Amino acid sequence: MARTSRLGQAAEVIRLLRATDEQGQAWLSLIRQVAADGDHEAARALTDAIGSRPWQAKSIGVLAQSRARIGEYEDARSLAMSIPYPRDRIRAWASLAEASAVSGDLTWAAEFLDRAEQTETFDDWTVPILPLLIRAAEAAGERSRALVFVARLESTARCEHADREALRTGHTDQPRKGALSDTPALLPLLQGMISVGEYERAEALLAKVCGRADRAKATSAVAGALARCGKAGRAERLARNIKDPGHRASALAALADAGAVAGNAGRITAVGELVAASDELVNAGPVIAVGEAWAAMGAADRAESWVRSIAVPALRVEAQAAVAETLAVVGDLERAEALALDLGDLELRSEALNRLVTVLAERGLGARAEAVADSIPEASTRVRALAVVAAHAETVSDARRLAAPALDVGDWPAVIDVLARVEPTALTVIAEESLHQVAECHL
Repeated sequence: MARTSRLGQAAEVIRLLRATDEQGQAWLSLIRQVAADGDHEAARALTDAIGSRPWQAKSIGVLAQSRARIGEYEDARSLAMSIPYPRDRIRAWASLAEASAVSGDLTWAAEFLDRAEQTETFDDWTVPILPLLIRAAEAAGERSRALVFVARLESTARCEHADREALRTGHTDQPRKGALSDTPALLPLLQGMISVGEYERAEALLAKVCGRADRAKATSAVAGALARCGKAGRAERLARNIKDPGHRASALAALADAGAVAGNAGRITAVGELVAASDELVNAGPVIAVGEAWAAMGAADRAESWVRSIAVPALRVEAQAAVAETLAVVGDLERAEALALDLGDLELRSEALNRLVTVLAERGLGARAEAVADSIPEASTRVRALAVVAAHAETVSDARRLAAPALDVGDWPAVIDVLARVEPTALTVIAEESLHQVAECHL
């Protein structure tokens, strides 16, 4: 409805949602879409129409972010200043600081960071906001300020641990000095330290985490963060020392992904050797990640060889489907289609071919995408795949033809974007019928 400029009807549908949170999220989604389309006046009018003040405050933050993304920092500042609730206002300042820093507007980034700090009261420094501020300060080149935010996060993590210990033991005695546990602030703290280059400090904190399970989870998160920032050697060393199979698997998968991003075949080989020596059923994540990593590097032979070496049948076909999708994304369409068609499991074959259809359609290869869609064995998946092709069709007549199977079986949500483009009146009819049905339910 938003895409067809029927904002009034869209708002009417949202108001019929019974749960406040569902309604609030729907408002944010609509306002974000309208603002992204460039109609800021309409987005502001929708914000003013929200009945819930807390959700209205959040929507003003969305508007401020949309203005910052196009360089309208003065408007963004005015909007953020109008947010009545300190927590929402701080979150807005943090997001504006990050957006302006990423765009290279460091003067504005510094101002937004200043305003975030000036808004502070102790209760308003919530854990999710501090990582935003750390990233923004780093992007703005303000390392000292980033370290201050890291220190605040560390203080929060230690307070959370002390509170947890007091509840657990029933005593308010001083807990073990420097100890930490798996509280909401722990992982953001460790990842924040890594983002500012405090690698040794992050590793030192791991030793302070109480409990084997909590420490394994934290170590896995640190290993993954190190891998993503290019410190694969450190990450691999930590991953090798994780005893918990599940958390070790998560770290190894992150290493494989990082190896693909860096184009480091040696790293992928090392991860593969580690995985091959372990229980593949437990390590499903890294088993698939290694295959995807080889495929992402364009090493189709190595990816396929890896898949064929997997002893567990269910895991092998899952990895084969993932490799087929990755090969399609990197442009090896022939190999991708062959691997997908070779899948014996009809459901997995259908999903793999459906993903291939999406890649082909997005590349403008409509005829081939349609042919692959027609080869999908499961009817419901075939209908969804044709709907994807319809969304990328060059002509209105082709879009209508390809969307018809979905409409024939009543699956109009699959082609709602196509209808917005080629049959806006049909979309209006569907909306009116939905409104009528919901209204009857409320009677």
